[in-house]
Amino acid sequence: MENLIGNIVFLIVGGGFLYAGFYIRNTNRRILTNGIKTKAQIIDFKKERIKDADGESFEYHFPIISFTDRNGIEMTQKLDSSENPKRINELIDIIYLKRENEYEIVKDNDWWEKNLTMILLIGGFLFSGIGIILLINKI
Repeated sequence: MENLIGNIVFLIVGGGFLYAGFYIRNTNRRILTNGIKTKAQIIDFKKERIKDADGESFEYHFPIISFTDRNGIEMTQKLDSSENPKRINELIDIIYLKRENEYEIVKDNDWWEKNLTMILLIGGFLFSGIGIILLINKI
């Protein structure tokens, strides 16, 4: 059983990456397909300290944007992706999708928005594949 723990860890990590990759890809695809393109202005940043698994703390700057939706309602919302805090007052392209009283927003033509899912999916397939190969070799 002890020999299988490493294989199971590879499978669990791979499964986690695959789940995250498919979830983010499907969410972004839904917003890109059904959302509305507009410009938003970065009006401020919210600084947050986030600890990693080792307990090391990192500082991230999440932009707070202001935009007007197609109904003429001006909205202010924090984005979920970190940015350089020197970009204040810059205009960025966004795509938003209103769901009930909240907006789901992705930045249009952002490198991370496009490639993060691919990175997670590739990592998921690699870890899962290694776990499966190791399991097959043990049996």
